[in-house]
Formats: sequence, structure tokens, C-alpha cells
Amino acid sequence: MITEYDVFVDATENDCPMPTIQSKNTLDNMSSGQILKLITSKEGSIRNIRTLVANNPYELLSESKSQDGYIFLIRKL
Repeated sequence: MITEYDVFVDATENDCPMPTIQSKNTLDNMSSGQILKLITSKEGSIRNIRTLVANNPYELLSESKSQDGYIFLIRKL
């Protein structure tokens, strides 16, 4: 499992669709190959993040649930 990342976004206090918007904005400003770690507490973000990755030059490296929320590791291609 990949545990290293370049940028961290804590969106646990934000309602949908803000975690997705924050992720898109952050990824747009990252360099190719960098990894974003996103944590959100909103279950609705799962589908939104998957769609974001599918429609952009990103790769979903992992997706998991913890006591902190839903954790995504996304690489910018």
C-alpha cells in the first residue's frame, strides 16, 4: 500500500461537492507524478471522486475507509 504523498487535503468538514472541487483545484496545481491524499467524511464524495479521476488524467491509487473518514490517494498523470 502506498503511504507517501506530496499534498494533503483534509475535507472532512466540507459538504459535497466541496471535497471534489478542492481535489480538482489541488490536482490542477500539482505536477505530473505527484500524489494527493484526500480525506473526506462525506459518503457522497466516493462516487464524485471516482468520476473526477475517470474523467481527468489522474489515477486512483487507493481508496479506503478509516475512523477519520474516506481516504483517497490520487496520482496526477
